[in-house]
Amino acid sequence: MADVMKGAAWADAEIEKKPQLRGPLEYREAVEKLWDAGLPPGDKTGWPSVDKHYTVAPGQLSVITGWPSSGKSEWLDALMMNLYRQSWKFAVFSAENMPVETHLAKLLEKLSGAPFGTGAHPRIERDSIGESLDEMNQAFMFISPRADLVSLPSIVACAEKWLLADDGRKPGIVIDPWNELDHWRDRTYSETEYISQSLSFLRNWARANQVHAWIVAHPAKQRRDDAGNLPVPTPDMISGSQNWWNKADCAITIHRDLKDLDSRVVDIYVQKIRFKHVGYPGRVILTYDRVTGRYSEPRQTALYAVAKDGE
Repeated sequence: MADVMKGAAWADAEIEKKPQLRGPLEYREAVEKLWDAGLPPGDKTGWPSVDKHYTVAPGQLSVITGWPSSGKSEWLDALMMNLYRQSWKFAVFSAENMPVETHLAKLLEKLSGAPFGTGAHPRIERDSIGESLDEMNQAFMFISPRADLVSLPSIVACAEKWLLADDGRKPGIVIDPWNELDHWRDRTYSETEYISQSLSFLRNWARANQVHAWIVAHPAKQRRDDAGNLPVPTPDMISGSQNWWNKADCAITIHRDLKDLDSRVVDIYVQKIRFKHVGYPGRVILTYDRVTGRYSEPRQTALYAVAKDGE
């Protein structure tokens, strides 16, 4: 293992750290407290149907996948805004949402429920932008690459001090997407070994510091079926390694019918949940609002439409 790990930038320091050996009785107080309080679910996502399958707990790694244009980043942004209202904070590396001001415009839409740009619907009032950004400044930081690409360890190092500051907010880190990182490795170090070590590094760091980490990763190219449909991608279809399935605590696929670009229906497939007290696998249907970038329960959308008609 030591020879394999030499290909990772952080390996030398990690090899010097010795693991700890502890017996069950050393955990007695913690286990009894857990029994008294009960196994806690994660925080709610903002969509009751999703909460049945996936809640967000500190110290875990969530992998988000889906075909291009399926809405992976949009859904993750909406989830961040819902968690932001529950006292979470986020360090965000989102290379596909550059420049950052454009990303902020999308987040402001989800926060306000109004479009940022001009159109048929009343847009966000300009006077409210500064106040909203001032509030968000307490809970969002954006990691912007310089001239070169950034590596996973450098992202963690950049975000760590701010994320772990004790300010009463639960910390989360977003890496979107995986393929935009610098993935240099020694030629003797296979891609599978590199991905395994990288995901272990991030997951172990998240666990040790009670940070929830999200990685958006694209699946490998797949053939359509005879009807022209793409299959629902699973984590083991992500380019590079089966470890995307193995190492994730939670794995979610965002999927929609790409042949019907006017469709607002989005399928959320919760593919893997490691700990049953935070959820269980299943499928959920949400409705996407292109005007605001928000997602809602289909029943909520129907009730809203009825209310509007009755006005």
